[in-house]
Amino acid sequence: LAQAALLGVPTSSAPSGAFTCGRAGRMGCGKSKDGSVSDPKFQQERRDAEMARKMQQEEDRARANGGGGRGQAPGWNTAGQGHQLGGGGSAEAGDGLTPEERRQKALEAAEKRQQSAPGVSQQKVAQLMEKQQKDELLGKLSEYYRRKKMDLPMGLNSATVEQLKNHWDRVKNDASSAQVLQGGTE
Repeated sequence: LAQAALLGVPTSSAPSGAFTCGRAGRMGCGKSKDGSVSDPKFQQERRDAEMARKMQQEEDRARANGGGGRGQAPGWNTAGQGHQLGGGGSAEAGDGLTPEERRQKALEAAEKRQQSAPGVSQQKVAQLMEKQQKDELLGKLSEYYRRKKMDLPMGLNSATVEQLKNHWDRVKNDASSAQVLQGGTE
């Protein structure tokens, strides 16, 4: 019975449903001495409801006063002209550009962003860009040779980016001149 009293378990001598004042009194059951609920969640909900009422009243007053000094209500009819993505200070700068020139400008902007990678040294950025260029050129060349059903030249993988660029230019020119010759003979 002594243990039951410490744990707050009803005892046979106490009326049914009554608990002895053991640990249950010290741990707290969520009621204060005056009998009101002191649940933090309940208090937060009450504060939230009060705040919501105040904000709704402010909105109602602002609506009744014609917008409350915030300007027009947002909507498609009140939206401005907007801006075209892609940068540039004036709209005139982009008017005379061909799609190819726009692509080139976008490529230059992307390369500029790549070169200023935060947390990476300039030397490492240069190495990564060179490796990327080399991989792209090797991919183009291997695709070209695969379509021609030819083997990739020996040592192409160990070539520098400049050598790969020169080789790609030669291959591209040879391919375009071959297409011209084929088109003329048909």
